[in-house]
Amino acid sequence: MAAERPLDGRVALVAGGSGGIGRALSRRLAAAGAAVAVSYATNAAAAGEVRREIVSTGQRAVALGADLRRADALEALVAGEAGLHGLTHYLARRLAPHGVTVNAIAPALITDTGMLPADRGDLHRLVPVGRLGRPDEVADLALAVITNAYVTNQVLSVDGGTHPR
Repeated sequence: MAAERPLDGRVALVAGGSGGIGRALSRRLAAAGAAVAVSYATNAAAAGEVRREIVSTGQRAVALGADLRRADALEALVAGEAGLHGLTHYLARRLAPHGVTVNAIAPALITDTGMLPADRGDLHRLVPVGRLGRPDEVADLALAVITNAYVTNQVLSVDGGTHPR
């Protein structure tokens, strides 16, 4: 049973949990056994819908209104991608001896998110795999990383090969 629900007894806070990637990740985490706090900045209705969906499966969930983009909403807020990467590396090195892994996922060109312009045109042609990504693909990678106790200090791109590292 542990392999099927590796996050039993754990709690996950999903920032932006009412949006495309956050919604998919909230679902995956709940299916893996975690109680999920679905955080939202402005869309309480969408967060409530995600919460109800999770609760209907027998898992625990709560929707929390908090604009995590504002500095006063968090004790430590890092601006920009470089700051997030730096924070990931800083925390990973310090927390690894305590059994805590810290990683970041850098999604790009994902459908059903605010990442794309309304008119996508031929945007998919810029992606080596020939299509745009899906929120579920980002959530799948996130869950794999979250449940792996050996992967730490990584910034993982989910961009169809657009920005190879």
